[in-house]
Amino acid sequence: MFSGRISEAVANQIEKKIAENNDLNSLSNSELAQLAIEFVGDAPPSNVPRETVINILSEQPEISNWRANVKKKAIEAAKQKVANVAKNVDPRMASMIKQQFGQWLQNSGLTSTEITTKIDVNSDGEIGRDELAAFIENLSGTQPPDWVCDTLIAILDADENGKIEVHELWSYLAAIGFDVPTTEPEIIEPPVIVEEAVHQMVETTEDEIDIDAEIEQIEDTIVDAPASLDNDVTISITETQTREDYSEANIEQENTVETSIEIGIERLHSTRLHREATSVIESTSSGDCTLLVERVERTLMVMDEFRGGMTVIGLLDNGPYTVSVLFEPEFNEQVEKLEGKSISFTGKLFDWSSGLRQAKLKGTELTF
Repeated sequence: MFSGRISEAVANQIEKKIAENNDLNSLSNSELAQLAIEFVGDAPPSNVPRETVINILSEQPEISNWRANVKKKAIEAAKQKVANVAKNVDPRMASMIKQQFGQWLQNSGLTSTEITTKIDVNSDGEIGRDELAAFIENLSGTQPPDWVCDTLIAILDADENGKIEVHELWSYLAAIGFDVPTTEPEIIEPPVIVEEAVHQMVETTEDEIDIDAEIEQIEDTIVDAPASLDNDVTISITETQTREDYSEANIEQENTVETSIEIGIERLHSTRLHREATSVIESTSSGDCTLLVERVERTLMVMDEFRGGMTVIGLLDNGPYTVSVLFEPEFNEQVEKLEGKSISFTGKLFDWSSGLRQAKLKGTELTF
């Protein structure tokens, strides 16, 4: 690729840096000058700012083509390296490495977003070998051998381009039970501070309404009203109060948190870390549940006996929490027809979706 205007050693060093970063900013001032000699014919004057030199070189079509070719060669070399490693690793050893890596991640207490941030240090959407090695060292406390990193890349690199893209990492994290980000941005509504809103409403009401005058006017109206209407007014007020009291009692009863599972879900809403949620889930016992089914979906991303089954989403025990409940494949025919129905089952809390703020249960002994 180089014409020989600069030494082979310098050319190799420049290509190595571009292969790793594909960014002219990674080159030193001396290397930028050598690149200018090769492609422009002369080094820039010493008084020209570095940023200007980089901008000028970036606009040269020859340099753009050269960088693209260097990157392409680097990817091909990485793919070949990973392929060679994958051929020579015992499948049992590869499986053990994958399992151990997953265990480290689960025990770290980190969310999928935190893991991604810590492993993809430069936030370019790709996880290079050096980033992976540094992350494993932070998790395990030991610098991993080269073949361990190469094996992990071979395992996780679904499209075999020699690197782990973030979406490939998320696929792996989802498979071992992590909640992973969606491609659509999450819409977070601002919190409603009830006490403050009520306080403001009361203040506004007191400012705008003369309460004493209103009461006096109502009393005058009642005094002036025909006697025949007294009983009607009394009955109407009594019935209205009774209905309101009954409605409030029903709401309070519906929103009561009583069972171990409901108490566990209430505690999960206040957790922030994966390990906190795990601790709450482990301390929650199973129990009899009811569910008003809103929709039914195919169960995804589980590896146990519930794989291939169905998931129902609905209101647990008349509220206040909506949950997802997994059922084994043997119930598929029954579960597919449950939308809009109320069911009973024995449930066990097993996961918490921090993104959806929703608990997941595993259900057995399904009845209608």
